[in-house]
Amino acid sequence: MIKRRLLEFGVICLVLTWVPWGVLGVLGVNPDEGAGSLVFALAASGPSLAALVMWLRYRERRRVVRWSLVWPVAAVVLGALPPLVASALMGDLPALPDHAASVISGAGGVLGAAAYTFLAGPVSEEFGWRGYVQPRLREYFGPLGTTVVLGAAWGVWHLPLYFLNATGQHDDGLFTQEGLTFFLELFPLTFVMLFVSERLRGGVPAAILLHAAWNLTEELVPPLGQGVWLEFLVLTAVAAALLPSWTAVRRDRRVAA
Repeated sequence: MIKRRLLEFGVICLVLTWVPWGVLGVLGVNPDEGAGSLVFALAASGPSLAALVMWLRYRERRRVVRWSLVWPVAAVVLGALPPLVASALMGDLPALPDHAASVISGAGGVLGAAAYTFLAGPVSEEFGWRGYVQPRLREYFGPLGTTVVLGAAWGVWHLPLYFLNATGQHDDGLFTQEGLTFFLELFPLTFVMLFVSERLRGGVPAAILLHAAWNLTEELVPPLGQGVWLEFLVLTAVAAALLPSWTAVRRDRRVAA
């Protein structure tokens, strides 16, 4: 039953996202202007909208969030750390204040930047990826298997953006180091999100916060250039450092049983 529902989720998600993005691309509509921006935003919400459809259809119980100060702090730190460390290693931190001020100004101020950061990606995606898909995959694959499957699915979902004008992915290009590292980073990032949402029991709110911290920090630091590989290595190191903690918890639960 779970496999069938995951397949159903995937079909709904791709229809809600790929079809509108495809129409925008074929018509040559700018996704940053007028009606095109609305269509683009709704399509980008495909994962969360697909989760809503599944929850309404099957009335499945959602996971309980354990409210504490641990997972919000962990989500922000773990999301912001890799871009910041990579920028520091590249010697770009002195330029951060001016670049960040320019980005925030272009987004319409602090409130505009915050709203865009949370809505464009975190809220529009995480109810689907981390809220619906992740816990169901975990029943079959465990943490590492879930990381591989969900990371790959997350990457495939982004593919049309590389063929849609005026998107960050299109500007970076698919067959470039930025394109390659974008897909590679999704795997350790998926594991870190799995850690804060399930190991720390922050659920979807933790995933949203981590996703937002990652996106915002990447925008605020100066363009990394070759530093994208440093960012990938730092992120991978963070995920590897978290793995023993997860393994220890699983071992303790087996002993208690």
